Amino acid sequence: MAVKLLVVGGNSVVGAALQTLLVERNLDHKILNTDDLNLHKKMEVAKVVSQYAPTQIINVASYSNLELAEKDADAARLCDENNSLIPAVLAEVCAHLALPLIHHSSSFVFDGLKVHPYSEDDPVNPVCSYGRSKWYAERSIKDVLPTHIILRTDWVFSEQDSDFFQKHIDNCKLQSGRLEVVNHRFSPTPAADVARVLLAIAQQLDCAAEVWGTYHYCSQQPLTQETFVEHFLQEAGKYDPELQTALKTLQIVKLPVRLPYIANTVLNVQKVFETFGIKPRMRNNSVSALLRQLYHLQDLQAQPALGSAIDSKQDSSLQPPVKARKSKSRRRPSRKVSPQTAK
Repeated sequence: MAVKLLVVGGNSVVGAALQTLLVERNLDHKILNTDDLNLHKKMEVAKVVSQYAPTQIINVASYSNLELAEKDADAARLCDENNSLIPAVLAEVCAHLALPLIHHSSSFVFDGLKVHPYSEDDPVNPVCSYGRSKWYAERSIKDVLPTHIILRTDWVFSEQDSDFFQKHIDNCKLQSGRLEVVNHRFSPTPAADVARVLLAIAQQLDCAAEVWGTYHYCSQQPLTQETFVEHFLQEAGKYDPELQTALKTLQIVKLPVRLPYIANTVLNVQKVFETFGIKPRMRNNSVSALLRQLYHLQDLQAQPALGSAIDSKQDSSLQPPVKARKSKSRRRPSRKVSPQTAK
């Protein structure tokens, strides 16, 4: 059966990237934005899902203003509604209709205290409102729906949401090269790359293997925020004479990590490669494209980003899957959920 996807959260940065990818590949899909209907009401959601009759649901709806959710009660409520309640409702609907659910989650389910990249088996311990909302969603899905995929990623950036980049460019010029950054380690990941991985997983869910569960994905080359900011400022300076002048006296001050941020959000991606054959890509070209858009230079040929160049072979990042973890019975994962299992 051909894949037929219902994407919830098309107005998120990952949702927009996923919609673009589905249109490019001419795949059967329907997009639901969070304001299209009341996604908190199970009966309304079930009606829409039944009418469209997808083979899978992908949830990328997300409230992602970490700082506001930490200090504002209304923002915290929206964070819980979008990040916790919507996935819980979708999981119940999927269980009732015997549909698999692919859900986009976050590395903020961890506390950031681990030195090395987090693996899927590491204990969760969210320490901020955003992280807790993401963990509550994961727990709700696991409680009612065996046929689920949870994909955690690190910080996602997009050409449609370039505030982080613009803020540091502006501050560098205004303060004659003096900048403040958070002293944490992460792996910024393009939204288009996350969309690619979600779709690759969706297209492989019919394989005869036990693939349900939690996976991690992020771009190659983890680095500190200090290094990341310095690299993209140096590249932006090629288009901005004022910034180039400010960079001659660049001074980056590292601030201690404070909530809602955590010290380490890097993820180990070995499991998603071993199961689905999905290789991590580098972020350089996506950063370059974002900067060219900021300076209204989209039509110029891409300039090589600073740091390691992207290996042209990595354009085929979706390789034939490495031998997946086969079911002992060698039967395909059941799409049916019994009433007892769904409780």
